[in-house]
Parts: sequence; C-alpha cells; structure tokens
Amino acid sequence: MLLGSLLATTLRMTEIKVPPEKLYTTEIYQAACNGWLIIKYPDNHHDSSAIINKVQAYVLRIEPFVTTHYKSLIVTLWTEICQSEELNAMLIPKSKARKCKDFDKYSVVRIIGVLRELGVYEQRSDPKFDALLEPDTHDSPYRRYLGQSFEKRSQMQALKEIIEHIRKI
Repeated sequence: MLLGSLLATTLRMTEIKVPPEKLYTTEIYQAACNGWLIIKYPDNHHDSSAIINKVQAYVLRIEPFVTTHYKSLIVTLWTEICQSEELNAMLIPKSKARKCKDFDKYSVVRIIGVLRELGVYEQRSDPKFDALLEPDTHDSPYRRYLGQSFEKRSQMQALKEIIEHIRKI
C-alpha cells in the first residue's frame, strides 16, 4: 500500500482525499498518466540519513571542546546517538517547528549538555558552546537547553549505554 495520503488533483486544482480502501490500481495508473496524481506524504515523514548528516555537521562546530579521550571517537559517538531508536526520535523536527526544520536543535543541545556532564565535552561555559553552535546570533534560545536533562529516563539510559559501548572501542 502507498505511504501517505493520496490526492487526486484535477485541472481546477481541487484536492480529493482518497481513503486507502477505495484505491484501485487502474484508477491510480490513469490519474498518473494524465498528470492528476500527487502523492503527499504526512508531515512526520523524514529522511533519517539527511537528519544524521545535518546533526553531524552541527555538532562538529564544537569539536574543539571534545575531551582528549573522545577526540577520535566523537563522530562514531554521534553516529550511534543518531541511529539509536530512543534518541533518534528526539532529533526529528516537530511538525510546528518554525526555526528547527532540519532537526530538533533543542534536543541536540540537550544531548550535548548531558554529554558535557558525562565527560565527553570539556566543562566550558554555556556562552562558549553557544558561540560555536550558533555563531550568527548573540544569545540563541538553545543555550538554556544545555543544562537540561532528558524528559524520559530511558533516553538517559540509552545515551549511557552508547557511551559505555564507545569507551570499549
């Protein structure tokens, strides 16, 4: 079955939502041949590899603050964080997000704050982290999230397990 809702668009550009139980292959084929078919995915459909790449690029800005033990492991650590089922759900942008459309920066900054407490990043002041993460803004709204922990205990447990796994490498 097709992902997302199926919209049949006529020349007058009106949308008709078609429930999945009323989809017929021949009608779909005819609509596609006539250019009347548009498949619209739900808002929560995100390309996880694109999110991982954007998060990696964002956190590489604070690479100078990585402690010596994790210097060679930081990319692997963030890859595992992004691939963790529990933590990846935090990175997907919220549907009503205006600023963070690529990934949820608030959650990434929370993870950075917890990693700082766990010894992955040096104990520097919040403004120093903020200056590297958001160089274009003087005082970004993300800075206050550096000191906040996770909302769920399972998220903290998943992060600690990832760090333990990385330490063994």
